[in-house]
Amino acid sequence: MIKTELQAFFSAVQFLTRLPVPDWTGWEAGRLDRATPHFTLVGGIVGALAGLVFLIASALFVPTIAALLAIATAIVLTGALHEDGLADFADGLAVRDPVRALAIMKDSHIGAFGVIALIVVLALKVAALTALPPLFGAATLIAAHGLSRAWLYPTVKALNYARDTKDAKVSPISRTIIRREWVRVVIFALLVFLPIVIVAVVTDPLRLIGCALALFAAAAAMLATLNTMKVRTGGWTGDTLGAQQQVTETAFLIGASAWISI
Repeated sequence: MIKTELQAFFSAVQFLTRLPVPDWTGWEAGRLDRATPHFTLVGGIVGALAGLVFLIASALFVPTIAALLAIATAIVLTGALHEDGLADFADGLAVRDPVRALAIMKDSHIGAFGVIALIVVLALKVAALTALPPLFGAATLIAAHGLSRAWLYPTVKALNYARDTKDAKVSPISRTIIRREWVRVVIFALLVFLPIVIVAVVTDPLRLIGCALALFAAAAAMLATLNTMKVRTGGWTGDTLGAQQQVTETAFLIGASAWISI
């Protein structure tokens, strides 16, 4: 049981990041189903490492450079996996026909819409993170990265896989919701959200407003991207999930910074 869970966790690490995993983990496409609930924890780890860089850089550089270094750390750790999905999805939204959209998203070349989407999202992340105090910003990165991946689970369970299964790089995830997996997702989500709440309570309780706004903004972004997938591509793909992760992460950072203007 423990070995199975560890394999699922390390499979999530292997799929989402470039971090090393033990050799005994192996890889089986079918294991992705069991690994999906662990995406939240992996996101939390990515956020924690990016947050550590943000803390250190904030003591050495101006806030903008610290924010850029933190964001660059997350990109390196994930191999720009989600950013690539965002760019492809943005290019696909340029057309209304789902079949053509999926074909455009599969093309390895990046178009104007993809470039613009990446620039806008990166700028929003930097602007939001720059506005946050170092410790609160580091905790926010943990929550933003973790929760943005937690919402991938209900998305893949709610929608069909949009492509022909023969075109899939990995076996499509089952739509069946298993209670114990859902419980894991909720527990892991609470774990990655806990640091930002603790920091807010200890440093300035008013920042709890930012926590609430961040959750609301990210939830709204998740629902918006889910509906866009349903309407424009007929379901989810790896690219659409990457786009959803980027949009919800950005929304969370923006929401967390909103308390400053209240």
